[in-house]
Amino acid sequence: MLIVAPALKKIPQLKATDILVRYQQEPDFRKSINPDLSPVQLINQLYDTNQWQDVVVFLCHSLFAREVIWWGYCCVETVQETLPAEQQRSLQVVYQWLTDSTEPHRRLAEIEVKKIGLDNACGWLSQAVFWSGGSITPLNAPESPAPAYLYSHAVAGAISLAALLPDGKQGEKRFKQFIKLGVNIAAGGSGR
Repeated sequence: MLIVAPALKKIPQLKATDILVRYQQEPDFRKSINPDLSPVQLINQLYDTNQWQDVVVFLCHSLFAREVIWWGYCCVETVQETLPAEQQRSLQVVYQWLTDSTEPHRRLAEIEVKKIGLDNACGWLSQAVFWSGGSITPLNAPESPAPAYLYSHAVAGAISLAALLPDGKQGEKRFKQFIKLGVNIAAGGSGR
């Protein structure tokens, strides 16, 4: 059992299904969930059965944008020394947005995605920042927001890539470490 508390401060929903409606799951996964489970009970169930990716996706959809992006940042930061210089610069742009969540910093994250692509954790984390609010259309185009919780998908991708790259050998160890960081944040901690 990962979490002994009955609830987590940053996840106010009483039922896990209130969070599960925010994203699609495999039909078998959805059918296997007891609708009366609390978020903590579901996290513990998934963690105890080594369903790391499912825990990450659920937690990503449980937290608000800044909190989930901070979680992603904390995870990617742990593998920062293994990243190429351009990805490390992109991670710094994410940090700038976290410390000053203004439109210019959000748009800088958009530029970073175009520079480094989406085959890496930093690219997805930058994408999450861009999708976290504001318009996703070019500056002079009619405004159009990102679909709700799209940033959550991007952070889940960033965390998974940080756990599995470059070769997956550290995957389980990193997933456990990253999930514990996420639970710490969800409980009101700093993730550090």
